[in-house]
Amino acid sequence: MHPIMDYLLQSAELSIVEFNIHERNEMQTFNRTLPSYVMSYIKKGEAKLRIRDEVYPLAPGTVVIIPPHIEHDHYKETKDETIFLWCHFTYEIGSALDVMKIFNLPITFKLQKPEIFERVFVDFVEITDSQDFLIKTILKKAKSYEILYLLLENIMRSQEKVFEQDHSKGFISMLTQIVKNPEKEVSLKELSNQFHLHPTYISNRFKELFGKSPIQIQRELKIDRAKKLLRSTEMTVTEIAYEVGFTVVPGFTRLFKNYVGISPTQYRNMNTKWNSNTPVVKQ
Repeated sequence: MHPIMDYLLQSAELSIVEFNIHERNEMQTFNRTLPSYVMSYIKKGEAKLRIRDEVYPLAPGTVVIIPPHIEHDHYKETKDETIFLWCHFTYEIGSALDVMKIFNLPITFKLQKPEIFERVFVDFVEITDSQDFLIKTILKKAKSYEILYLLLENIMRSQEKVFEQDHSKGFISMLTQIVKNPEKEVSLKELSNQFHLHPTYISNRFKELFGKSPIQIQRELKIDRAKKLLRSTEMTVTEIAYEVGFTVVPGFTRLFKNYVGISPTQYRNMNTKWNSNTPVVKQ
């Protein structure tokens, strides 16, 4: 299991969208949904979180992790000062797969060594204000991954069931197979024969676990790879189509346009990294 997990985690990209440290005497945030994960840590004071009919009291040392698109209320009932360390983040492979879905994440949990997490988070916030190029790029990225590591490590130490049982029965292997070779065509029939599971069950369980079917994940990985090649190389559209696993260019162009809204050539013209004197490579 661990070598497979290693590959998925190393293939994912962490993006901290927003973050800050806030001191609040009042907080009334209701019916909020966000496209990213919400992480909130209580350093001092109290607050409450409501998701559906469940209310979670939040005390110092408590972490909240709310998945994307989950409606929630985050509020205070007293005027006492509360200090929040918070961020909104994504951890994805090619904008196609939310890697956090692999973990059986609790909504709230207590940190075992909160002082270490607090120090790393403060370092991350302070690095953002630095004028040093290396600090703002390399060190900031390193600190963001250290924050994620501390959260996941704490969950794995304190929770017996970190992964869903079905993951260990083949779904992580299926997922890794697709991520490693998105250019290779995959079919539910082939997965069914390989893992001895019904095709409909594979598709439905994939959607339940990862939010998308195997075919959808593969297609989005192909499109993401194509977008990167269009932005950063001089390969022709035909070469890129073959590179991401298409045998006919019209099929690639049609799928690309369905997902991106414009053709590959239009996308390259809008996002090319070459200077204005460099001719744009077309199909």
